[in-house]
Amino acid sequence: MKFALGLVAVAAVSLGYMFSGNNSEGLTPEPPIHIEALNPLTGDEIRYLAFQVFVGGANPEIPFDREMIYTPKAAVARMVHDIVTTIDAKGGQRTRLAFILGPISFDHSDDEVRQIIDDGFDIALSENVSVGFHIDGAMFWGKRHDLTANPENVEWTDFDGTPATGLKLDWAHAPARMVYNAPQIQAEVTRRARDVIGAQISSHLKTLTSLGKEDAFAGVIAGWETHMGQDITVDDRVGFHALANRGFEPGRPPGDVLAEISSIVNEFISLWTDGLVAGGVDSNRIYTHVAFLPRARFEAMSTPPGLTYEMVLDVAPSSQRPATAFTKTARPGFSTYPVAGTFDQIKQELALNNNPWWASAEGTNIIPGDPPRTSGLTMENYLARSFNHGAALVTLFGWGIGGTMMPDNPFRMATEGDDAIATYRAFLSQ
Repeated sequence: MKFALGLVAVAAVSLGYMFSGNNSEGLTPEPPIHIEALNPLTGDEIRYLAFQVFVGGANPEIPFDREMIYTPKAAVARMVHDIVTTIDAKGGQRTRLAFILGPISFDHSDDEVRQIIDDGFDIALSENVSVGFHIDGAMFWGKRHDLTANPENVEWTDFDGTPATGLKLDWAHAPARMVYNAPQIQAEVTRRARDVIGAQISSHLKTLTSLGKEDAFAGVIAGWETHMGQDITVDDRVGFHALANRGFEPGRPPGDVLAEISSIVNEFISLWTDGLVAGGVDSNRIYTHVAFLPRARFEAMSTPPGLTYEMVLDVAPSSQRPATAFTKTARPGFSTYPVAGTFDQIKQELALNNNPWWASAEGTNIIPGDPPRTSGLTMENYLARSFNHGAALVTLFGWGIGGTMMPDNPFRMATEGDDAIATYRAFLSQ
């Protein structure tokens, strides 16, 4: 028997469509009252201005889509060199220019993961900038037949055990959602985080310490908008296999199914961050990555009577309640496109958790959608929303995307515009 979520299931299609970026009409930018300039930096914490360099395809200018492969070091090095020479500033006393390699996924073999990490540190030392890494903790695992062939590792769309078929994303094709609390999945997450990613990063950190260049490591982002999500076939949420593993069933559902699933997601994020720490990475250089439907946006929507923000928050594609970003072994991280309400809600969540340092793990100064829209902010206004409010790392998406075939890609234009470059240089002078 199907375990339905009532109004949540009814509204998921329309609200998910609005949230996933298939149109930009429901996406409003930060209002003028939120426009602010970058403050002078104080304190000893190094702030990293980083640029995402996509690995997973043959060319980092063309992001991956399905199964990911190793991206040749030379191709990555070309893009990093373009970033470094175009910006022409590498940092002052309190700032560092960085690039972030990712997604590092289950589709990459252990040897490929180690090579990506080796490449990153080699390029960083060659260019005299900092490097970080961005892990896809769950989405791209289609090559791992040892995991996908085990039905215990594949999510359900109901308590009858109907297998999920594919994860609903608006930007790529992904296999069915893995079961976050399946024993084999949890064992493999711990092994990869501790023995492969964590250990390989740790080995390079020893070299950086010997060279007096510890700041050349910007950090590792553990997750890529980690969430439970929806199945692409039934257009409804998954997570029932994980709930069954916790002892729930049709006649005994959780009192709050969405809160229970959120707890499962947070436990999975913590598994990654705990493993990285066990592998030798300082928890102060580990960040999570969660995206969420802003409350302000929900309140601006026309929704069915009785549908609450909490009922929709964890159902919209790629969305998970922001509280899941907080673990004991990492700093929190969020996607931070300048949609109305996003930054205010992040500040509220940070205040509830003693205002830790945090990361903008993904974003740029543009309103996502089809088509994307300008935000009305300058790049300085956009960066101020993070760096003025405790962000230690801001990762900008869009550099070089589209290459010569799509030089007018909106994300690229926002990230590489003259105003943006001038802002980067001024920030990196501090």
